[in-house]
Amino acid sequence: MNRLKIILLNRGHLFMTFGLTIGLVFSILPILGFDLIYFPGDMGDGRLNLIFLEHAHKFFTGQLITSYWDITFMHPEPNVLAYSDNLIGSAPFYSIFRALGYDIYSAYQAWFITVSALNYISAFYFLKYVFKNNYTAVIGAFIFAFSIALQSQMTHAQTFPRFAIPLAFLMAYKFGESYKIKDFFLTILFVVYEIYCAIYLGFMLVIPIAIFLISILIKHYKKEGKFDKIWFLKLLAAGVVNLLILLPLMLPYMGRSITPNFGHLSHLLPNVPTFKSYFFSQKGSLIWDFLSQTANDYRSWWNHQIFAGGVATLSYIAVIIIIAYKLIAKKFKDISLIQRLILSGIITLFLYLRFYNISAYTFIYFLPGFSSMRALQRIINIELIFFAIATVFILNKFFKKKPLINLILFTVLFSLTVTDNYFNSEKTYRFSIAEAKERTETLDSILVDIPKYSIISVEPSIKSKRIAFTQIDAMLMAQKHDLKCINGYTATSPKGYSSYWNNPNPESRNKWLQVNKAKFDALYIIDPIKKTVEITSINFKD
Repeated sequence: MNRLKIILLNRGHLFMTFGLTIGLVFSILPILGFDLIYFPGDMGDGRLNLIFLEHAHKFFTGQLITSYWDITFMHPEPNVLAYSDNLIGSAPFYSIFRALGYDIYSAYQAWFITVSALNYISAFYFLKYVFKNNYTAVIGAFIFAFSIALQSQMTHAQTFPRFAIPLAFLMAYKFGESYKIKDFFLTILFVVYEIYCAIYLGFMLVIPIAIFLISILIKHYKKEGKFDKIWFLKLLAAGVVNLLILLPLMLPYMGRSITPNFGHLSHLLPNVPTFKSYFFSQKGSLIWDFLSQTANDYRSWWNHQIFAGGVATLSYIAVIIIIAYKLIAKKFKDISLIQRLILSGIITLFLYLRFYNISAYTFIYFLPGFSSMRALQRIINIELIFFAIATVFILNKFFKKKPLINLILFTVLFSLTVTDNYFNSEKTYRFSIAEAKERTETLDSILVDIPKYSIISVEPSIKSKRIAFTQIDAMLMAQKHDLKCINGYTATSPKGYSSYWNNPNPESRNKWLQVNKAKFDALYIIDPIKKTVEITSINFKD
């Protein structure tokens, strides 16, 4: 019996490894190029997130002379890192590769591959635990980790590390089976960890996890007729401990939060997905290019391209119909744990759905912290676990206790899923590492002679059409040479900085420094086009 268990376990690992290999070869490596000459994203946000990862690496290895939150750009503004995501939760994976001698771009690529693999592995174990089927778990994990819907997220590297999402649901599912405090604690801990990895996704994960946990607690209360006081106090204690773990991350962001108001909400609503968004594909799909014009009239239409492929989408629609029928037939009685899980996803889907200018997201918006989020289409990163669950739920019905038939069926269905989500890498968001390095060569050679920890302002004599790229050039090279730069680019900017952000020149620079009453003994002003360095002092008195 023990030998049989080992064989079955090894077979599960074999199938998992097979699916992971196919996913990396057909979805991830084509983005980087099989000769590894590209990095995911663009010259803007792609390199900005690279700066965040490198900053965390320097923090881990004791190379920072200031606090973690006072990153070296947008000087002299304090707590600059809190203007954006910071990726500290997944940065240790990047830091390992840097410690092994990889340069920043190679470590970035290795980090991308690693977190993509972890996304798949965590989803596989979650789906296998819930549905007890290696075959369908491979297909579902592929959908979660390598879906075509993720192509629209490729410019947002902070959405790449999603492996805590299936793990949070795994522990929540176990809690629904056992009602053990340990499982509840780990559920919340994985949500907290996802917030550390990606604040957007972590906060979005709170909603479906909360719905699922509440449904479990209601079921427990109905079954027992009451809550054991000691047990319930332990639940609260588990929540408090996790909030304390989260606190060091959130304190710096509290000062950046936006006070919720209906005017700001109306500005955000166009970023809430519609039904059309879920049938809007990025151009480059092998099968679904005819859906690449579905919602081109939307504001920020590129973020609305969240079509999850035909297999996952049809499965989700089928599951919604099945669950609705069962709920009506049973009059909401005897809802199984799997059905509660699926319902949590369906409710989340409708909470993050917009009908013209009406959306239930209005209620979420007024929860603490949610008003600061803008790109609400990123909810697809969470919802893909429900697309995966729906797919496994449907496909499980076709697998019987006949190994050969199951293997043939798996081969057909997995091949269909891979083809369904196949994407032309030439159409994806990626950029050449060689071109990125070429952009900063001149600036790199100039900054090498400037003393460490000096303050610089990179002000090209000819304004670039993509000024954000110029700002990031300066930030990247200042970080490399341990300098502080006035240049900056993040999701938002502090008051008085926007003119310098859009056009770094003496007038906008002095305006910004005057706002901060800045005093510098030496400010190095660099023009990389003319290859000149000017040194001046700054003393704006109170």
